[in-house]
Amino acid sequence: MLSKLFLALTLTGVLGVSTVYAHDASLHKGKPIVGKVESLSDNGVNLNTKNGTTPVIFQEKTKFERGDAQASAQEIQKGDQLTVFGTKIPSGELVAREVLLPNAKAEFHTQHAPHQTRGQ
Repeated sequence: MLSKLFLALTLTGVLGVSTVYAHDASLHKGKPIVGKVESLSDNGVNLNTKNGTTPVIFQEKTKFERGDAQASAQEIQKGDQLTVFGTKIPSGELVAREVLLPNAKAEFHTQHAPHQTRGQ
């Protein structure tokens, strides 16, 4: 009985920890490219990385995440630091599989926006 309780508590702890770190960049497949957005286009961005500028191409199947939530390419702004997982092609472009956007940008604006009433 005591061993079953111990096993149950151990599994709960392991599963709980894995949920907390579900969106840690180190848990995604491959080595990411990290950089700040220099410019945006209809189908990607140019990232300023430690190795220079890297063009990143978004495809229909590219996944975008902000923390624990899904995001979209339209949320990306110039100056954002992105973490991108994908495949570098011979032309030097990175075809994005997953893009991790910075957290909490929208929270700042909603918490610090001045209160306005209609008609002003």
